Amino acid sequence: MKSQRSASVVLLVAVICVSSGSILIRMADAPAVTVAFYRLGYAAIIHAILSIPGRRDYRRFDRGTFLKSLAAGAALAVHFVLWILSLDHTSVAASTVLVSFHPIFTALFAYVALGETLSRRQMFSVVLALFGTMVIAGGAHFAGGSLLGDGLALAGGAALAIYLLVGRQVRARISTLTYTTVVYSFAALCVMGLILILGRPLGGGGSREHLIFVALAVIPTLLGHTLLSWSLAHIQAFDVSASVLGEPVGATLLAYFLLSEVPALHQLAGGAIVLVALGLLLQNRNAAGRLRPSGR
Repeated sequence: MKSQRSASVVLLVAVICVSSGSILIRMADAPAVTVAFYRLGYAAIIHAILSIPGRRDYRRFDRGTFLKSLAAGAALAVHFVLWILSLDHTSVAASTVLVSFHPIFTALFAYVALGETLSRRQMFSVVLALFGTMVIAGGAHFAGGSLLGDGLALAGGAALAIYLLVGRQVRARISTLTYTTVVYSFAALCVMGLILILGRPLGGGGSREHLIFVALAVIPTLLGHTLLSWSLAHIQAFDVSASVLGEPVGATLLAYFLLSEVPALHQLAGGAIVLVALGLLLQNRNAAGRLRPSGR
């Protein structure tokens, strides 16, 4: 029970740190795809350095595990790219809500691939959290959006679900830092390949921009996504995915304290709904006893 509480606390910290991503991205004066590349690139370097003491763990990779880790990296890159591209074709509200449907994809993929089933409370919690996300987005006014943009956002959510599910399998035998070093490195390479294909410049701007990129690599990535990866060895992939729905709430609070942006009434109401839903989810979650935790 104590380990379950610890995993829940780590998950909470991860969601708070992931929430800082949108704030830092707004501060950067660079194309979104460029931001994604440097965020992942710096994260890969930092994780490679941190994983040096446990470098022998790289020997634990067999062919299947390594290929799955590359697949997770590709899925993470696809998630970033599709979500960013969706914003060019549909409204921010529609994109935010549709990409947030990743717990639905996670539940479906987890049932097929891992045999993980959901309780009624889990299903109710995620539906309630999705409703709260729609309220935060202002009711998700889809007018003016295109099927292409909406489809890209949905596909971005599916890619995030794949990233979490593959991580759930690999993290059962590979330590967190070893796994994330491989994942972020390959994700950065995938995004770099896209930038080159699109003919975009790789330059990231001046020193101020690179400080922001490093902050993105440390806070929402190292202390956010990496802790989510750690959680996957202890908590069902669905619960981790659903917990990420708390990101809009955290982003709203951080925007208030850091950018003096006062949240609107619908944002406060939606945030309260999401928090209640996540509270119900974490109260009833059945921790990851089905996969043997690696403990690292």
